[in-house]
Amino acid sequence: MSRHVRSARRLGLAGASVGAVLVALAVVAIATAAIPRERAAAPAAVSTAAAHTCLVMTGSGDPAFTRNFNPYTATGAPSGAFVKGAIYEPLVISPEGGKPAVAWLARTWKWSNGNKTLTLNLAKGVHWSDGKLLTSTDVVYSITAGKQNKVMDIIGLTRPDTNIASVKRKGTYAVVINLKTPDSQFLSSILNGVIIVPRHIWSHVADPSTFTNPDPVGSGPFAHITRFTTQDYVFSKNKHYWQAGKPLIPCLEYVQASSNDSALALIQSGQVDWTHNFVPNVEKAYVAKDPAHYHAFYATTAYPISLTLDTTQYPYSLVAFRKALSLAIDRKTVSKLGEYGYAPPVDAIGLGGLFPQWVTDAKVQAQAKAMATYNATAAKKLLTDSGFTYSGGKLIDPHGNAVKLDIHVISGWSDWVASNQIITKNLRDIGIDSNVALEPDWNSWWPNASAGKFPTLLWQGGSQGSPYGFFSANMSNNSYVPPGQDASATGDWEHFKSDAATALLAQWKVTLNPTKQHAIATQLEKLWLQDLPIVPLFIGPRWSTYSTKYFHCFASPKNFFGDPIFTTFPDNILSFTKICPGGKAGA
Repeated sequence: MSRHVRSARRLGLAGASVGAVLVALAVVAIATAAIPRERAAAPAAVSTAAAHTCLVMTGSGDPAFTRNFNPYTATGAPSGAFVKGAIYEPLVISPEGGKPAVAWLARTWKWSNGNKTLTLNLAKGVHWSDGKLLTSTDVVYSITAGKQNKVMDIIGLTRPDTNIASVKRKGTYAVVINLKTPDSQFLSSILNGVIIVPRHIWSHVADPSTFTNPDPVGSGPFAHITRFTTQDYVFSKNKHYWQAGKPLIPCLEYVQASSNDSALALIQSGQVDWTHNFVPNVEKAYVAKDPAHYHAFYATTAYPISLTLDTTQYPYSLVAFRKALSLAIDRKTVSKLGEYGYAPPVDAIGLGGLFPQWVTDAKVQAQAKAMATYNATAAKKLLTDSGFTYSGGKLIDPHGNAVKLDIHVISGWSDWVASNQIITKNLRDIGIDSNVALEPDWNSWWPNASAGKFPTLLWQGGSQGSPYGFFSANMSNNSYVPPGQDASATGDWEHFKSDAATALLAQWKVTLNPTKQHAIATQLEKLWLQDLPIVPLFIGPRWSTYSTKYFHCFASPKNFFGDPIFTTFPDNILSFTKICPGGKAGA
């Protein structure tokens, strides 16, 4: 996977009552979220002066910050949110939305040897933030770092199925990567996720899995930590940065929001410039406070949010059960009330937001639509036809046990709480004992969610050039992660694999012929609808709420250059090097 897991934290009211009448609750929670019930004090470090020196950002409900800037292990923590992009850079960027690849540390590249050899020509004169020169030695080290410790293996070099035959230097500023077979996805799916780290630092780290990297050395635009507290930290401009004149602003500041209400208050008051959060009724809750400068860009060129279950566990292992869940969920209501209309519902494949041009078979389109059309009666019939029974209105599985399915979510994620309340009511309507299980924070939810230890909603990732990565993450034997283990490295949240899909993905990988790739995609879509490994529900918007009062040049509908979420690597480095100083009216 090219896009590693990150938290798209949400703003709104915390602590909504799960036991209330569902639809009324969703409407009330959304309507009232625009008016904070209490105003928590802003973190002391946040300036309320007339202008911001640093671009100020915040999340929602973050725990106290710890000084950990390990790019391999800290990316789920607040202090590690900007490590990739601000401190460590990519070789190449395949931006969100399927835009053309952008050269970065690799300025040019060329395929040869029947598309099995890739030569990267590196930028010259790049220095690490400690002044040392970045060369091909660092790049070869970074790509092959998995040999030192598996936690550093971003490209799967140590996996038995690796397609990389060798990685070698070619002088000071070139690297040659030899593959075993052609790989049409190598740039967009694999190389896109690589970070380059300094060999003279990391090769001497005894245990990269526990190293906190408190004083990082990187080549990125903001590689100096100039302030760090448990509530606030500042990344300042790298004086050695290799791109002339960039970054355009002096620093990035990330501040803690102690609650959802305080986070909303911070952006409403203008103390924070940029968030990557869902804001209910954002036009009234935020934009209306300063229409000239306050903006929301919720891009829907994105993968779906899906209900994920451990498909190795009974009865989630039954295909008919997963298909019945899909029929039982009212996606339109979830989208309208739970997601305030910002996240359009999807069909049973879920690629309509990002890759509609890859789902072209009329029968596949019709089946995908039918499998995602709300129909509780059809869901019940599918269950009873598959050996389920009912006793006093309760659904009984073929083993004779009452079916229970609680969906876990962080209590402060108001849209997902509301969406899950709608979903669990839908499931109760077909006899499943289902409730929303609230988790207090990220650290309580994520370790279990990423390992499939309980049902939950999760985002999907993959390459941006095609849906290859989406199918690979969810169906390939090579992406399979055993039940109970963290699936962050591959995105196989549901612990599913398919021999047939693996064979098709292998064919797709080695062909550069678009017609053949589309034909293979159609076959994979048919397998997907046959097995339904996850239940796609709605598009996962790329939330960006930002102010142009002190800075401009943000990603926007008219200036869309990549994913607008500031923790999405590698797209975030585009924002970090493009955002301009100075206030400006308009988006």
